[in-house]
Amino acid sequence: AAVAALVELCRELVAAATHPVLGVGVGSPGVIDHAGTVVQAPNRGWYDVPLAALLHEALGVPVHVANDANTAALGEFTYGGASDTGLLVLTVGEGVGAGIVLDGALVQGHEHAAGELGHVTAVDERDDVDHAPLGRPAPCACGRMGCLETVLSVPAMRRRTAGQDAAGADTALAAVGRRLGIVLAPVVSAMNLAEVVLSGPRELLDGPLREAALAALQERTMPAISSHVELRMTSLGEDGVLSGAAVLVLSGQLGVT
Repeated sequence: AAVAALVELCRELVAAATHPVLGVGVGSPGVIDHAGTVVQAPNRGWYDVPLAALLHEALGVPVHVANDANTAALGEFTYGGASDTGLLVLTVGEGVGAGIVLDGALVQGHEHAAGELGHVTAVDERDDVDHAPLGRPAPCACGRMGCLETVLSVPAMRRRTAGQDAAGADTALAAVGRRLGIVLAPVVSAMNLAEVVLSGPRELLDGPLREAALAALQERTMPAISSHVELRMTSLGEDGVLSGAAVLVLSGQLGVT
């Protein structure tokens, strides 16, 4: 159903264009190979879906498909004034993903799965003291327990703050932010990143959560790294993935960004 809806939307957009269409760019959740096949996207129930080929057949124009977090990173890097030395964009929505740009190049990794931080274990019942604010590990769409996505996704945060007063909601979001900072620390340290950019609902991310994440990140990295790293909200608002999708087309068809 999601594929059919996407095809119909793209048909409408191509039909509405008043100039020749160079191509269609798509940012999709999941692990996606160079051919634009969604190898796996647990939150969509997509496995080995040849999304680019399906859209190309339906639309008759070139189609470029990439992971949505990678696409958001391309958008932030190209249009958002982000660092050209080390950037991680964390997308927070139904799931959680990360796109990484290092020394001006998008990091793809082995099997095109770089940046799958949403499926790193963040809540482990064996560590009662450190994880107490977040409760017991919850099941994740990937089939494992306690992934970062189970506490940081928008639905998870909405559930955690439901019925809370302002102070209670702030405390709950700060607990999630601290866990995020702990997960980010080894990634930021290993690659000496200059910026971590959060993309998602500002009312959830930009406040106690972001502040607690930065504090935990700084506690767990050496001063040479923590004194310079910036943790901020995206400058592109909700258009980050769309901007990056445009970059996919410009790069793929014209060889420019």
